[in-house]
Amino acid sequence: DAASFVAGGKIYVGTGFEVGFNLTNDWWCFDPTTEAWSAVAPMPTTGRQYCTGFNIADTGYVFGGLDANGALAELWSYHPDTDQWQQRAPIPAEARYASVAVEGFYTNAIVATGMLASGMPTNEAWKYDTDTDAWQQIAPVPGPSRHRAACFLDDGGMRIVGGADSLFNALSDSWSYPIWFETGLWYTAPALPEPRYGADGSGGHVSILTAGASGSSFNDDTWLLWGADWITIAPFAGGPRRGGVGASGSTAQFWNVEFYYGLGLDSSLQRHNDWWRLVQPVGIAENSALELLCHPNPVNDLLQLPGTRPNDRMRIVDAVGREYIIPFAGVRSLDVSRLAPGVYSVVVTDSAGRVRTARFVKE
Repeated sequence: DAASFVAGGKIYVGTGFEVGFNLTNDWWCFDPTTEAWSAVAPMPTTGRQYCTGFNIADTGYVFGGLDANGALAELWSYHPDTDQWQQRAPIPAEARYASVAVEGFYTNAIVATGMLASGMPTNEAWKYDTDTDAWQQIAPVPGPSRHRAACFLDDGGMRIVGGADSLFNALSDSWSYPIWFETGLWYTAPALPEPRYGADGSGGHVSILTAGASGSSFNDDTWLLWGADWITIAPFAGGPRRGGVGASGSTAQFWNVEFYYGLGLDSSLQRHNDWWRLVQPVGIAENSALELLCHPNPVNDLLQLPGTRPNDRMRIVDAVGREYIIPFAGVRSLDVSRLAPGVYSVVVTDSAGRVRTARFVKE
């Protein structure tokens, strides 16, 4: 029941329930380039578990959680450049834990669902803006109120999958909230092949979900979300468990994003500190010779992509490995007007898994 976030291409993991039933406030940084861990400043708080981690740009955020006194409404930010934590505005609602969150549009993030201090799950969703340090409630997540769900950024939206209801029945439904072009509505998305709670996943050029529980059973199965289909791939090598933590990290080639997963509790109630990397079955590096044409370059608004098709999967990657999923703006074009000025790569994956990349400059 640790939390994680990604900042500057590195993965940060902290808090949780240690061996010996101790709540902790320590944090660690994993560098995918060197595959080394290093300690960073602990949170200046009580020890806690079931926190929710997310990033906005290159700053990490940790929301809510559960300490020895109960559920929390706190929000903290971590700045890797100074190795310092800063307390931010708490959510203006009932304290909660086991929520989910993803980065929104540049300066905000969305936090949703979770277990309230009253002991009941919620389907509330809130948007936090770092510029104003303020919260705004948005449309609730459809379906049962839930906690211990999983979520990731996929196809330009916040994708919430699974979780447990008030009776700890595992759920399989999935919901998507558009972030780049907000409509204020949630949309139904492909359900998981089986109900799960306490699983974790991450979005990349493909999205991964692994492990978790279904009722009293712990699981190690892993699914890859490709378009509208969940595809079964190799099970998690560390064995069945729940409450682990997953994250995507950038390697030295910033466009090659890989999925990492570890920690958690197994069916014998043993806690783990292992860390595993999934070699994704579809890799950009394997297809880097395929050419993708784009114009104009530099570009202000519409980036034209001749030779692409409406069912191709699109993503933009910036120079530090952050990903932006941008839907087609029209036939063979992307609207990149909201991107900050800089150098980016556009990555196109077709239905056969072939990947093409091209670099462009956003003015």
